[in-house]
Amino acid sequence: MNISSRPSSIVSSMIALWGSAGAFMGNFARFSGRRLWTSIALVAFAAIVDGAGLLLLLPIIDVVVSRDGGHLHTKALLDSIGVHSPMGQLAVLLAAFVCAALLRAFVLYARDMRLALLQGDFAEHERNKIMRTLAGAPWVRIAALSHARITSLISVEVNRIGASAQFMIQGSVSLMMLVVQGALAIVLAPGLALTIIAILVVGGGAIMLAQGRIRDIGTRMVDANHKMMGSATGFLGGLKAATAQNAQGGFVEEFATIQRSVRGRQIEFMERQARAKRLFAIGSSLMGAAVVLTGYAATVSPATLITLVLIFGRMSGPALMIQQSVQNFFFGLPAFEAIRNLETELSSSAAPMPVPVPPPPGAIELQGASFLHPGGGGLRPTSLRIEPGEFIGITGPSGAGKTTLVELLTTLQEPQVGRLLIGGEPLDAARQAGWRESLAYVPQEGFLFNDTIRRNLTWGSASVAEPAIWEALRLAGADEIVARLPAKLDSLVGERGTALSGGERQRLAIARALLRDPRLLVLDEAANAIDAAGEKALLERLAALDPRPTIVMISHRAESLIRCDRVITIESGQLSG
Repeated sequence: MNISSRPSSIVSSMIALWGSAGAFMGNFARFSGRRLWTSIALVAFAAIVDGAGLLLLLPIIDVVVSRDGGHLHTKALLDSIGVHSPMGQLAVLLAAFVCAALLRAFVLYARDMRLALLQGDFAEHERNKIMRTLAGAPWVRIAALSHARITSLISVEVNRIGASAQFMIQGSVSLMMLVVQGALAIVLAPGLALTIIAILVVGGGAIMLAQGRIRDIGTRMVDANHKMMGSATGFLGGLKAATAQNAQGGFVEEFATIQRSVRGRQIEFMERQARAKRLFAIGSSLMGAAVVLTGYAATVSPATLITLVLIFGRMSGPALMIQQSVQNFFFGLPAFEAIRNLETELSSSAAPMPVPVPPPPGAIELQGASFLHPGGGGLRPTSLRIEPGEFIGITGPSGAGKTTLVELLTTLQEPQVGRLLIGGEPLDAARQAGWRESLAYVPQEGFLFNDTIRRNLTWGSASVAEPAIWEALRLAGADEIVARLPAKLDSLVGERGTALSGGERQRLAIARALLRDPRLLVLDEAANAIDAAGEKALLERLAALDPRPTIVMISHRAESLIRCDRVITIESGQLSG
């Protein structure tokens, strides 16, 4: 039974393999659109020009060898344009050959630049597609994802997809060149050329059938990259703890073990490529010898035989490129599959984005709402009413349910029991979208792009006038900080805001939230890196806003909470206060 089921398993695996390859190619074709056809035209034209240059070698060699004007057709053609001497005919043929070479050089440049842009744009498109998929998925699904998995897909695996597209393009270019060169060989010596081409086709089929193993290596590479990214993202934090315990050696060795796993997959793939190259080199040598011997035995003319040898010599380069491109394509294919799996996983729960409808004015109210996490923790059935403009403080021990409460108020999570009302009305999909547009959320680690202060303040808002930006900075206590910088609003903040202190980053995040002119402002430990005196002044300015948004602030600082209209304490998922 096992023996009989093995062929079926192999067939299923091959169907899945080529189905995935077809999906990749279809995805690339849909993205490329008209640019793909332009690129194909350039590829074909480059191959034809290259073939024309090769074809010109036949009369050139014929003239040089015979020294009497060469082949009758060549002599007649040149005589018709007034070139009669062998030297003159050779000069004309060489000039045509040089012109073909120059044309080929320009066409190859245009082809390579267009294909390079196409490949780069495709990788960028795939990365942005992941971002849009993540942005459109329910937060409950996003929160459950592994950060290392997402980081690995966005960085490493998208780059592998770009490389796969590049190798697919290179293989297509080489195939086109091979077709043109093969056609020339058939014109010159049909029987010999068809025999050699048949052998090449059989060898190419064998290469295609062996790609399942290459894809398996690529799949293991995806898993190894995921583990590597997970370790790398927490490396510094882990090293700090290891150093404190004088255990750096063991910590680094654990990291090195994962690196060896990644390297092992790479070496395994490179070894397969090297073996294939070796076989190809041996086969090419034997093929060249066979061409010469067979051509000599068949009394092929010297000019034709030399041209055939040159053609088949030129064909070895594209043939090797096709073999290498196929291997690299299937090695990178699992990266495409991993990204498609993520998109399928998230898209299954994503709903179309409705046109936002602002909820009616009035209080924010939870009625018997609860949300319990699978691993424990969360919020037990709770009723809470927050009036417009009220300044609410939330405190409690870690894991008590503070973040869950905020996620319910901002609709990042939906109550498992009970409901959320805004202005006395429940939120359907359209009003939920409208509610999110009217609030601003500032987490403890306010995200900053590696860009200017201006861009970081305005990415979540429509076009904002500069006076409004400076007013938001003043309210956040960051106006003097920015004014001291050489480029002011156009100063770069560095990667994740590393050019700024933790407190300065938090002030910029608060200023960005204020620029939204929110109906609800949520501060989730958003000022804990600011000194006590600075936070006091900041909260006083926020409390004095007129009109003032509803403010919900999570904090552990007693001196901060006393500035709130009301303080709610959460313990074990229960509210008091």
